[in-house]
Amino acid sequence: MWMYLIPIIIGVVLALFSENIDKVLKGNKQLKKVIRVFGCGVIIVCMIAAVASVLS
Repeated sequence: MWMYLIPIIIGVVLALFSENIDKVLKGNKQLKKVIRVFGCGVIIVCMIAAVASVLS
Protein backbone atom coordinates (compact mmCIF):
# COMPACT_ATOMS: atom_id res chain seq x y z
CA MET A 1 0.00 0.00 0.00
CA TRP A 2 2.89 2.38 0.64
CA MET A 3 4.07 2.15 -2.96
CA TYR A 4 1.00 4.17 -4.00
CA LEU A 5 1.98 7.11 -1.79
CA ILE A 6 4.72 8.53 -4.06
CA PRO A 7 2.49 8.91 -7.17
CA ILE A 8 -0.22 10.49 -5.00
CA ILE A 9 2.27 13.02 -3.63
CA ILE A 10 3.48 13.80 -7.16
CA GLY A 11 -0.11 14.24 -8.37
CA VAL A 12 -0.92 16.62 -5.51
CA VAL A 13 2.22 18.69 -6.09
CA LEU A 14 1.47 18.92 -9.82
CA ALA A 15 -2.10 20.00 -9.14
CA LEU A 16 -1.01 22.61 -6.59
CA PHE A 17 1.68 24.16 -8.76
CA SER A 18 -0.09 23.82 -12.11
CA GLU A 19 -0.61 27.56 -12.44
CA ASN A 20 3.08 28.29 -11.85
CA ILE A 21 4.12 25.60 -14.33
CA ASP A 22 1.69 27.07 -16.88
CA LYS A 23 3.16 30.56 -16.43
CA VAL A 24 6.73 29.33 -16.84
CA LEU A 25 5.94 27.32 -19.98
CA LYS A 26 3.49 29.94 -21.36
CA GLY A 27 0.71 27.42 -21.96
CA ASN A 28 -2.15 29.97 -22.16
CA LYS A 29 -4.17 28.25 -19.38
CA GLN A 30 -4.48 25.10 -21.52
CA LEU A 31 -1.52 23.38 -19.85
CA LYS A 32 -2.90 24.21 -16.42
CA LYS A 33 -6.08 22.25 -17.15
CA VAL A 34 -4.16 19.30 -18.56
CA ILE A 35 -1.86 19.15 -15.53
CA ARG A 36 -4.80 19.30 -13.09
CA VAL A 37 -6.70 16.55 -14.91
CA PHE A 38 -3.57 14.38 -15.03
CA GLY A 39 -2.82 14.97 -11.34
CA CYS A 40 -6.38 14.18 -10.28
CA GLY A 41 -6.40 11.08 -12.47
CA VAL A 42 -3.20 9.81 -10.88
CA ILE A 43 -4.64 10.39 -7.41
CA ILE A 44 -7.89 8.58 -8.21
CA VAL A 45 -6.19 5.59 -9.85
CA CYS A 46 -3.74 5.19 -6.98
CA MET A 47 -6.47 5.47 -4.36
CA ILE A 48 -8.51 2.78 -6.12
CA ALA A 49 -5.44 0.54 -6.35
CA ALA A 50 -4.61 1.08 -2.66
CA VAL A 51 -8.16 0.22 -1.59
CA ALA A 52 -8.16 -2.86 -3.84
CA SER A 53 -4.86 -4.06 -2.36
CA VAL A 54 -6.21 -3.70 1.17
CA LEU A 55 -9.43 -5.56 0.38
CA SER A 56 -7.77 -8.52 -1.31
